[in-house]
Amino acid sequence: MGHTMVIAVPPADLDRLDALVTAQQTAETRWQASAEQQAGLLDLRGPALRAARARIRGERARLRESGTHRVTRWRALAPVLRAELDARGLLREWEPVPEGAQQAGQNLGGTGPYAGAGYTARLCVTLSDALAVPLLRGVYWTNLPHLQALEAWADHWGTDAASRRAAPDEALDERARVAAQITTTGMILRAALHHTINHQPNTPAVSAKPGT
Repeated sequence: MGHTMVIAVPPADLDRLDALVTAQQTAETRWQASAEQQAGLLDLRGPALRAARARIRGERARLRESGTHRVTRWRALAPVLRAELDARGLLREWEPVPEGAQQAGQNLGGTGPYAGAGYTARLCVTLSDALAVPLLRGVYWTNLPHLQALEAWADHWGTDAASRRAAPDEALDERARVAAQITTTGMILRAALHHTINHQPNTPAVSAKPGT
């Protein structure tokens, strides 16, 4: 199915991601032209032509799925996002988020989806379930103890500005410590974006042969 997400990012980072995707699209076009030439499509007819085209399409799909051809934003981010989830211990089976629970990434005490100096561009990606499910569920369950602690703090000290000003410094420090432990989906996606644009693998080789 997939899950569409929109996060706030620096415009320069989004421009660099789009430049990477454009370069990947150009490289894939060159790869396909080379693959078609090597397969001798111009000399083929009928079943042989259809079979050769099917082999090339299959190889192109395989290269996209493997992360070699990263020809869209989500394909560019996917390999690094998977590694980011794995490094954070989120790439595993999680229980579903309870019905009616606060959405992952929208956390009490958090800074909101548009926080961060210079985060004026919007990155929209549709993630596969293989990435979206552990991201959303993992963020929910790992944040839950911290959210419960913030709720307990609010129950004791109040939620309005006047109540917070009346709270002792120790209580405010404790609230800040707990809030700092919350991880949002935007944080993880921005980390994946940062690593993607700053550690770009080589572009696809145009000499690759279908089926190799």
